[in-house]
Amino acid sequence: MQELMHDYKGKNCIIFGANSIVGMELSKFLSQKEVNLGLIDLESHKHNMLNEINGNSESRIVNKTVSSGNEDSFKNVVDNIVNDLGSVDYLICNFYLEEEMRKYNSNDISVDTWDKIFEKWILNYFLVARATVPYMLQKNSGKLVYMNTTTGYTGEGEGEGYLTGNGSIYENACSSAITGMMTSIGRDIIPKGISVNGIALGPNYMNDMERILWAVDFWLSGLCEYAPAQILRLY
Repeated sequence: MQELMHDYKGKNCIIFGANSIVGMELSKFLSQKEVNLGLIDLESHKHNMLNEINGNSESRIVNKTVSSGNEDSFKNVVDNIVNDLGSVDYLICNFYLEEEMRKYNSNDISVDTWDKIFEKWILNYFLVARATVPYMLQKNSGKLVYMNTTTGYTGEGEGEGYLTGNGSIYENACSSAITGMMTSIGRDIIPKGISVNGIALGPNYMNDMERILWAVDFWLSGLCEYAPAQILRLY
């Protein structure tokens, strides 16, 4: 991949969803830029692998496991990361729903499934932002990047939202909810010096990692401060 030119050395970034494929690639990319990382996920079994990936970097790495849907757990984890790193400049809420969805039956559109997907994707995105943004407000600067999917715009997926089974309606609805939540958060904190933007990943995103890294670099660089609360759709 062509070398990206922006200098992030010494910046501090929290990545929620660090165990996912995209999270691993983001961790590697940012650590090569000597960004200090606070890596958060619901499971801890891949943290050693992350340390190996970033082993040749000068960046500091803090690994934490959080309890899904638990506000106190998110706050404690973020407080500990900021205490270790000193501050937080970036927060990346990283999409990993497709990997998570392998745990569920694709024919299941039960209320229980709705609750689980909503909690692990939307509620956790909100909780990690709620724990992190106050530190950004203290210095009136920071950048939030929300990973989303294009399904909220296209309605694509298994069954394409049919109520008769094979429905991905919950994925599409959650994707749309992320867009609305991101826009609402942006209206609240953008005037306070914190940028909020997103990236919507297409169905073949695992083969599109270069464009994902370019998009993250674009939002973190500050080159597009005039376009707040926008989503880059990587179809």
